[in-house]
Amino acid sequence: MDKLTEAIDVKISAPGLNWIRLASLLAIGMDGYYSSLPKGSTVSVITGNPGTRCVRAPELVANGDVHMAITTPSWYAKIAAEGKGPYSGNPLPLRALAAFPHDDRLVMAVRQEVPIHSLHELQEKKLPLHISMPVKEIEHPAGWVVEAVLEQYGLSLEDIESWGGKVLKDRPRFQNSPTSIPVDPSFSAVFDEAIMTRRWPKIANQYPLRYLPLDENVVAHFEEMGMARGFLEKGRLPGVQEDVLTIDFSGWLLFCREDMPFELGYLAARALDEQHEAINAIFAGEFAPMTSPIRMHEIGRNTPIPLHAGAEAYYKEKGYL
Repeated sequence: MDKLTEAIDVKISAPGLNWIRLASLLAIGMDGYYSSLPKGSTVSVITGNPGTRCVRAPELVANGDVHMAITTPSWYAKIAAEGKGPYSGNPLPLRALAAFPHDDRLVMAVRQEVPIHSLHELQEKKLPLHISMPVKEIEHPAGWVVEAVLEQYGLSLEDIESWGGKVLKDRPRFQNSPTSIPVDPSFSAVFDEAIMTRRWPKIANQYPLRYLPLDENVVAHFEEMGMARGFLEKGRLPGVQEDVLTIDFSGWLLFCREDMPFELGYLAARALDEQHEAINAIFAGEFAPMTSPIRMHEIGRNTPIPLHAGAEAYYKEKGYL
């Protein structure tokens, strides 16, 4: 393993409450007493607007603003690496360090009293929906995908607003808080992800919902872009009476530039190995956003982009790959 010889200031972009807690333990593991980083090196965790830093994470890494970043869903790093993301017109030299378990879906749902069963009917009936969804200002991946889905049905948010509808600015800051108001009572639709949080069952128990499936050709279109299909499984949320075809929103991905020093990738993987039980302890419980424990034999497998050489070397050395 090539050794770093000069002090380095390692930067990890980990916006929001969940990722900053995970990355803090990663940082401790990388820059502890027994780290092989050169003397004087630092490891810092950078937070910020969760939506913006999530959706722009591939750019931040590719431009060298940070060494590592976390984004979701996992396929988002893949389409960004291929130059298909909303903010990158060219392929980006990205590599995976670890994939964390996060079982999620995009959900398009309306209140039961809304007289539609598909997005085709919304286009036909031109209903003035009040939509709870990530607003454009936060640049959230779900907001981008919702607009892309609507476009496949000949719709736009501007169309819905022209019919008298509006996008509500009601998405709670802390979706897992027992005291958060999950949705503005005036809503007629929720187009969003994060189904593992308290928010979705609170909405569905208080306001019966109808879940709108996406058409096969629409999902196939997004698969061609690099996204993954998914199903909102029967019983996953209150009122889901059959599997509903949608877009998968699973996975948290820790990634870096392809040319990040070999040793940093190796140390990141080693730190996760040392700290994974502490990370698991943080994300325990019914509504944990990391939806199952880290298993080291899985964390480096089936990543949407190739592994960084240093991380791959560590996983193989330990017998995890």
